[in-house]
Amino acid sequence: MPGRPAVIELVGPAGVGKTTLSLQLEASGQGLRGTIWFVPLVRLARSALWQLPTAFALYRETGRVLWDEVKHLARLDALHASLRAPRWQGARMVVLDEGPVYTLSWLQVIGHPRFRGGPPPSFWEHTLQRWSRSLDAVVVLDAPDHVLTDRIRTRDKPHLLKDGSVDDVSAFANAYRVATERVLTDLQALGGPPVLRFEAGESGEQLAQRLRDALGQDVHAR
Repeated sequence: MPGRPAVIELVGPAGVGKTTLSLQLEASGQGLRGTIWFVPLVRLARSALWQLPTAFALYRETGRVLWDEVKHLARLDALHASLRAPRWQGARMVVLDEGPVYTLSWLQVIGHPRFRGGPPPSFWEHTLQRWSRSLDAVVVLDAPDHVLTDRIRTRDKPHLLKDGSVDDVSAFANAYRVATERVLTDLQALGGPPVLRFEAGESGEQLAQRLRDALGQDVHAR
């Protein structure tokens, strides 16, 4: 798409500051925030219908109706379709907070065990191929586990480990790290986007500035 904005995704374990950073980048005028949780309802309804074959295929494999997993896939499909909407045109960058890498990682960590072993489901490669062409960069954020624990406990946003120990948060974060690296490896095998890595130990504004500098030098719409 001529003149389209660069599309990047922020990924990393819970509490690392993805949402804060995406909102700061949007507030500074550097880009617009996108997420699977805020997609047009019409597109979401259409995407849900398109996921019916996947829902039936997963039911045949598992004997269960995997509604949560299918809803995540529908939201991801709606997000991809929405990137062609006029609202994005003229923006320098679209910053995805919980996009394709998050969704495929979530399926492995939170989703049905089907996604943690055996051959990948039929939709997996299609999803990777689609987003390998649509993502222009992935930014991996990370922080020490004790920092993640403190942030999860003190922020207003709910989390299933809000009252968990450092060991609990560490195990959960490591599971996400492993799942994320698997998705990134699969994307790279398909000629996917460059990966930038940042340690989220600085203030939000300092990190936003470093990221703006890096993206300005290294990332553009492919």
